[in-house]
Amino acid sequence: MLINKYLPTRNSIIFAFVFAMVFTPILGITHETEWPGEKLADIFPKAKKFVQRSVVLTTDKIKSIEKDLGTKFRKEDYKPIFYIPIGEDKKPIGLVLFVDVQGPHGVIDGAVGLNMKGKVVKVAVYDHKESETITSEKFLKQFVDKGIDDAFTVGKDVEAVKGQEDASKAVALIPKKTLVMSYALFLKRKPKPEAEEKPMPEEPTEEIPEVEDLKELMILMVDAYYAIVDYFDKGEGKEEAVSAAKKLVLYGKAISEFEPPMNADLTEEYTEMQENFGKMLTEFADALDKSGITDETREQWDQILTLVNQAHIRFTGEEIDIESY
Repeated sequence: MLINKYLPTRNSIIFAFVFAMVFTPILGITHETEWPGEKLADIFPKAKKFVQRSVVLTTDKIKSIEKDLGTKFRKEDYKPIFYIPIGEDKKPIGLVLFVDVQGPHGVIDGAVGLNMKGKVVKVAVYDHKESETITSEKFLKQFVDKGIDDAFTVGKDVEAVKGQEDASKAVALIPKKTLVMSYALFLKRKPKPEAEEKPMPEEPTEEIPEVEDLKELMILMVDAYYAIVDYFDKGEGKEEAVSAAKKLVLYGKAISEFEPPMNADLTEEYTEMQENFGKMLTEFADALDKSGITDETREQWDQILTLVNQAHIRFTGEEIDIESY
């Protein structure tokens, strides 16, 4: 199960979630009993369609997010469902997450749209028991263009609705929670200025972060995969693509540490396929570094994706359908 079936195309490396979870348009979510088509279209009116992606958070991941968020999760937060808007070019243009928070007088039901740069494009508030002033365009518009490095703090970078300070704090938690969860699960955070002053290694390290299961490893492989896709699509970012190919070699070695998701009795064949995958990637990385985009490197990449699909069929019984997304 190499890179698995989570392989759609996309137009920005920042969104690592695009094939991290199962890509299926299932009806019904935690906050909705029907497909929330009108609400989604209101947030991303230019989207041609939306696809749904479910996530189950581990205990450690929940604790990490709660620490960054500064508040405890509600039970409804344990299984978030993200909606991916797809543009005319069949590539993702952002994400939408429906979020509930506790307000002074009850639960506030809302949603947040983020663009491909991880910035808020819209905050919507639906069912609530607070003053209608918290749904005003003037109040909600101040969240637009904010990102993960913003505080979302009333009195600092958020102006509360007069007389509704506590409710305003609760609403500000909606985009903050969306950003913290998205970055914890999918997005790549840029280093802070002080970190940028330190020399960064040119080559990937020889260790990868500790992962609990194969799905977490797949998430690590997402950015590397898309860096290569972007290079072939745009003809820019050769250095990043070469580095990404080398990272995939490293990640590929770790795959054999996990049992196949199905057909566990085929572990020997599974491991052998991982080794073949690593060899092909190594040769591809060397060729890409030496020659850049050529017919040879394109053919090598196509062969790698073919191997990925063959492995997926062998060990899961399903075929990867890249072009449909």
